[in-house]
Amino acid sequence: MYIKDEYKVFYKGDWIGECYVYSNDKVAYSAFDSTKKYLRQKKFNELGLNSDVDGISKKALNAVFDTIKDENRVSGIRKRIWQSGELKIERVPKDAGKFFIYCRGARKDEAGYSEKSYSVPHSEGNGPIPGMNEWVSWYCFNKRDDGTYEAELDEAWWWGGGHNDGGTIRTEIPEKWFSLPYDEFLEQIVTLSDASHYGFTPEELKAKGGLKEFFGF
Repeated sequence: MYIKDEYKVFYKGDWIGECYVYSNDKVAYSAFDSTKKYLRQKKFNELGLNSDVDGISKKALNAVFDTIKDENRVSGIRKRIWQSGELKIERVPKDAGKFFIYCRGARKDEAGYSEKSYSVPHSEGNGPIPGMNEWVSWYCFNKRDDGTYEAELDEAWWWGGGHNDGGTIRTEIPEKWFSLPYDEFLEQIVTLSDASHYGFTPEELKAKGGLKEFFGF
């Protein structure tokens, strides 16, 4: 059994839980715990939902699926969002394609190969620490199954030099940027996920064959 669809649930701008639809068509709702526990419980009470962290609430499921209707779909965007009053449901998209700009371990004949290391001095406090670097493990763009895109960059730090010593940054590309001329679009997206911090430039993206088509320009 696997998760077939996943939805984020927001109420009055606060992310209060997720709804899961499994491959056997079973559904479940999971409420998030929070350091702002009183506020969270208050919002659940306003909605009449179960506030148990690991509980499954039929009221919550009904509220979610009553909102996911054509008449509540937010129009004018690719992203699937449904809004009913203060309740907003956002479908979590799935990856449908990947375009590597850089992969640290790639060979010359592989996607993402570069002779550059994309490393920069590691900084803490007042400035860089001599002899200590942080670097990119990979940098790519993801196309999702709803037609939206995101930038993804994995950074590693000097402490251990591995994925777990940094972290993967995934940043959604604003849909409005796709109305820009392609060169201007590249200038914008290279600012996402700390890519420009590690030395990536719009010119490098422009030189990547097939990237323009990947983004649908």
